[in-house]
Amino acid sequence: MTDTASGTHGGFPDIKPADAPHPELGEFVAALRRLQDLTVSTNPDPALWIGASRLINDACALLECHQAPETEAPGGRVLDLPGLGHPLLPPWMVTAAGPDGVTMEGLFTRAHVGGNNAVHGGMIPLFYDWLFGMVVSTADIPPTRTGYLHVDYRAITPIDEPLTASGRIERIEGRKVFIAASMKSSDGAILTEASGLMVRLLPHQP
Repeated sequence: MTDTASGTHGGFPDIKPADAPHPELGEFVAALRRLQDLTVSTNPDPALWIGASRLINDACALLECHQAPETEAPGGRVLDLPGLGHPLLPPWMVTAAGPDGVTMEGLFTRAHVGGNNAVHGGMIPLFYDWLFGMVVSTADIPPTRTGYLHVDYRAITPIDEPLTASGRIERIEGRKVFIAASMKSSDGAILTEASGLMVRLLPHQP
């Protein structure tokens, strides 16, 4: 069985883009990203860490009684916000999407550094997994899970510089969707290339 229409497969939630813009969420996530950058780039007096922790805990207290199911919480589902409004995704936006694939533009920041102002090698696969998901979603063949993801690192990926990435479906074999992608600098140099397999779920698979 290969029918993966909504409601026929192992309880996989039918997650759709949020219905309306969420500028307030965008402001909040931008503040969280700034906090992440500052967390790894500052060395304040120890007492300031305590004060900052209290402020963060106060913010958590404001939000924790408003938790919502995955299909209702807007974070991670807002197409017009960088990183879909998810603070763990880098601030990239989809700039083109269609049958020929998906193109995204954005950058990485200090929070994504692995060393010597280069993007952490583990952040790149996270980005590509997101891009692959956008490719299959645009092709209207969800739900899928990642079968494998391979990355070739061609050059150092910088922070705080505009980058472009694109991905496309190379071929489909039954439930297997093979994807190829690459990331380029503003001058067109290839920084990384990726290939992966996204597998359509069977009805019983979550």
